[in-house]
Amino acid sequence: MKYLVPILCAFLAVSWPAGAQSKHDHCASYAREAAASTPTSTGPVRGAARGAVGGAIFGNAGAGAGAGAIVGTARRANQKNNSYKFYYDQCMAR
Repeated sequence: MKYLVPILCAFLAVSWPAGAQSKHDHCASYAREAAASTPTSTGPVRGAARGAVGGAIFGNAGAGAGAGAIVGTARRANQKNNSYKFYYDQCMAR
């Protein structure tokens, strides 16, 4: 019986922080999952299509499609980053 209290205290000291998760970790995980499932309105395919149309006007649809794909990829990354920031800030405000 005299060993029960020290063993119980040792068990609580070891297990308590392991099960806890900081608010930052929780919100970062939530924001990653939410941003990953959020659709974007652009991407490399849509950018290539826009660039091909613009390039066709000036006579070089292939170059326009390549440039458009690069721009579309950058826009998509920016939208995903903004979504992550939105969900993270929303979670931290709670």
